[in-house]
Amino acid sequence: MDESNTNTKNPPPCVIDETENVNVVEEDMDVSVELKESSSKKTDKSTTSDVWNYFTRIGVSDDGKERARCKGCNQKYIIGSKKFGTSHLKHHIEKCNKLKCEDVRQMIVDEQGKLKARRIDPMVSHELCANLIIHYGLPFNFVEHEALRTWISYLNPDECLVFRNTIKSDVLKIYRKEKNMLKEEFRKIRKRICLTSDMWISISGVGYIALTTHYVDINWRLCSKIMNFCHFPSPPTGFELSKKINGFLHD
Repeated sequence: MDESNTNTKNPPPCVIDETENVNVVEEDMDVSVELKESSSKKTDKSTTSDVWNYFTRIGVSDDGKERARCKGCNQKYIIGSKKFGTSHLKHHIEKCNKLKCEDVRQMIVDEQGKLKARRIDPMVSHELCANLIIHYGLPFNFVEHEALRTWISYLNPDECLVFRNTIKSDVLKIYRKEKNMLKEEFRKIRKRICLTSDMWISISGVGYIALTTHYVDINWRLCSKIMNFCHFPSPPTGFELSKKINGFLHD
């Protein structure tokens, strides 16, 4: 039998290089270690937390533990380990009386436990409350209801509660603001403005009059605005009616 044919039918066994396999395993281990280190660096938020706006790192003490000092009361806390993260620092910020009250009051903790800024402008709060009363026609003493005050105090203990005279002043501010805006709009239009007066008598026999203006603004939109509304005795005469409307226009 030909020897060449036997060689092709029964090829020699494959020789495995053990050193090559060892090198591959070592490379895989190195890659896994690098991935773990990179992931740990990404998840480490101890250096990016907002608490460091209120604490200063003072380095490692004699016991080998790193510490941070509060900028308000100078109290020291252990940091830099899994057991001591930043939660105890956040609790101290909320309780520390020597930190600036404005800074602490404007900090809240979200669902992830991260501090974030919260600003509540009392002027904006009063304006929103006044708009609520205007929109629904509520009485001024609505802001003095005990249940409402309890709810507001629960939502924000630092909110300064208002009284009926304060909210009345805020409503008048909105009225003057809207009045000036309407005057400025009329100045830009300089076109024909139509007026409609409406009078009616309530069940108690008290008469009222309202003056409404109709016009097309600079964007070609039809607008209707109540210019004035007040008490008007009935039955009115033509002279009294014209005098009242003339006073509305001058106002």
